[in-house]
Amino acid sequence: MNKNILNDLLNTRGPISEKELNAYLDGSAPEGVRHNVENSMLDNPLYAEAVEGYQEMGLSSIPELESFSDFEKKLPALDKGAKIIQLTPAQKLLRVAAVAAVLLLAVFAYNAFQAPSPDSLYADFYAPYKNDISLLRRGDADDLNKDFKEALGLYAVGKFTEAMPGFEKALSAEPQNDAAHFFTGMACMETNQYGQAIEHLKIVKSNSGTYASKAYWYTILATLKSGDMESAKSMLEDYIEKVGYKKADAKKLMEQF
Repeated sequence: MNKNILNDLLNTRGPISEKELNAYLDGSAPEGVRHNVENSMLDNPLYAEAVEGYQEMGLSSIPELESFSDFEKKLPALDKGAKIIQLTPAQKLLRVAAVAAVLLLAVFAYNAFQAPSPDSLYADFYAPYKNDISLLRRGDADDLNKDFKEALGLYAVGKFTEAMPGFEKALSAEPQNDAAHFFTGMACMETNQYGQAIEHLKIVKSNSGTYASKAYWYTILATLKSGDMESAKSMLEDYIEKVGYKKADAKKLMEQF
């Protein structure tokens, strides 16, 4: 098979399953599936041509293909005097649809056996951490460093970049403030600064304070996002043995390695 064609088939925005494609063809696909199929058609001319071919033929699903051995048994014996048969346009379309089906089924099989990428695993298991320090009730916030309190307010409304200077000032004044390190690490993750996030979160993890187990979980995810699968797996094994926070998610993540 032409290598470029195979690459075109595989380099889509997301794998389209045979079930999803059949649902798209028969009109029963939900909006999200239709959107995914149509995006893949935009990305990949081979997908688009195959789907359009099925629709032109009035097909509502990918035709089932018999095994080659069964097909071979139906072939007539070789006759040297046999004439070349010219295919009608309809027969040609059926042949094209069959070839397209073979290519798409190859893509489905390929996608099914591919290990998830670090980026896809991160996207599946990462969830932003909300500010859990009250800034409203007197007593809860009175003892907070002023810069830390202001940074937490920005963090709480999703202004992570704007919160960073306040977190840095708070850490300069209180280098051992676990909460400040934790939320600085989370702000770094939200702004795609995974190396810096790991540095802050590891400090929190090693201090065994209130945010230690949470920091450990996000350290694993930041390590995974950075592409170090082996280190992330090693930490995950240790995490499952020792920590309760997000333990169910940790076990599910381990199953993906």
